[in-house]
Amino acid sequence: MSSSLLSPIKRFFRSPRPLWACEFTSRHVIVAGVDSSHKRVAGRAVEPLPENALSGSLAGKNLIDMDAVHEITRDAIRRAGVRGFEMSVVIPDDSSRIALVAAENLAGKAEEREAFLRWKLKKTVPFDVDTAQLAYQVLGPREGPEGKGVDVIVALSPRSVVQEYEELLERLDIHAGYVLPSTVAAMNMGPQGSAGSRAEDVLFVKVAPDSIATIVFQNRRPRFYRRVGEMPLYDAVYPTMMYYQDKLGGTTLSSATVCGYDNDLFSEMEELEDRLKVPVRGMEPRNTEDIYKPALGAAGFVWANLT
Repeated sequence: MSSSLLSPIKRFFRSPRPLWACEFTSRHVIVAGVDSSHKRVAGRAVEPLPENALSGSLAGKNLIDMDAVHEITRDAIRRAGVRGFEMSVVIPDDSSRIALVAAENLAGKAEEREAFLRWKLKKTVPFDVDTAQLAYQVLGPREGPEGKGVDVIVALSPRSVVQEYEELLERLDIHAGYVLPSTVAAMNMGPQGSAGSRAEDVLFVKVAPDSIATIVFQNRRPRFYRRVGEMPLYDAVYPTMMYYQDKLGGTTLSSATVCGYDNDLFSEMEELEDRLKVPVRGMEPRNTEDIYKPALGAAGFVWANLT
């Protein structure tokens, strides 16, 4: 998947970003960092979490066993060799809401834009939008027969949820420089494709311990996002493919890219390739385990053309 497809997401959380990032899942604490060039991995570590110590949620407490998560995060940070006092925090997709919003007009000051987006999403999320942590990126003018206006990608989380993770790092004398959902962080990874590369239709699949996110890219732009609970890979992808064909007018994907935390996805990826009739690939770089890729993406790792 070329970076030209992902560039709108890469601008979503703007630089400069901390060189280190920590991802929290229901099963792991994952720490990874890069050097100042962003082209070398400076350190990484993963530590398992006890069952039910952490649960991604929009409505309830995430850090169920704060003391256990605190101790394990401290150990992971030490093992990774973290330097400095600032990190990005990658939270479970279950702790955030990612939405693609259509706006007839998104002019005005930043405060006015945010107020409009909060109003637009007010009836679609199960938490207080007015106090939620929100980030957005204007993707560009609307395309096709959908009318005038602009498309916007928005990520928001309850302020109370974000505060849990911030306070955890504060206990470790680390400042949470950025907070972003796992799928957005993973999509920051990718080889540096040329700006003139063909605008093909691409499917991106992010498999997390408790959920699967599917994103359709058309003309290097995310057009559809869907997240479901843990289930077989093809079952998670099939409704997205129906939407791609019926609502987005799609005909043929050029490829599908899968990023997952476990090494046992190979047979499911083979099935997906057979049933979709398109190449299904693992996420690059192949010499880096997928479990580290959201954290490395949050740290701005650039691996293209490395030898």
